[in-house]
Amino acid sequence: MANTLQKSKTKRKKTCAVCMRIRYFLIVAGMLLLALWARPDWRLPPGYDYSAIVGDLFLGAFVAVFVWKYWVYRRSRNQNGADDAAAEDASREARFEALRRAADAAEAELAQRESQAQKPAEPRV
Repeated sequence: MANTLQKSKTKRKKTCAVCMRIRYFLIVAGMLLLALWARPDWRLPPGYDYSAIVGDLFLGAFVAVFVWKYWVYRRSRNQNGADDAAAEDASREARFEALRRAADAAEAELAQRESQAQKPAEPRV
């Protein structure tokens, strides 16, 4: 039992694509910070508001990822809804078929009882 629990705890899951993109971004940002630390005299060209540009880029990336994830969510939800409806239809057909067979069996049993009741009793000798 201990081996199965240990194996399930150490099993690695596949990393999602968004997580990998975040890691790549952090690696590039870390390299840029390291480059700025190594060469403190390096400056960006003057005349631009770089903090606003970076903020706008982050906002644009956030909106793009949010819209993309919402689109994927809606698409998977619609697909699951169609699958659920198809499963419900199949289940409904199977239940209807079972009810029809039960009704046919009950009707046959009633017909058999009626035919036995209508037969005249044979005299015993």
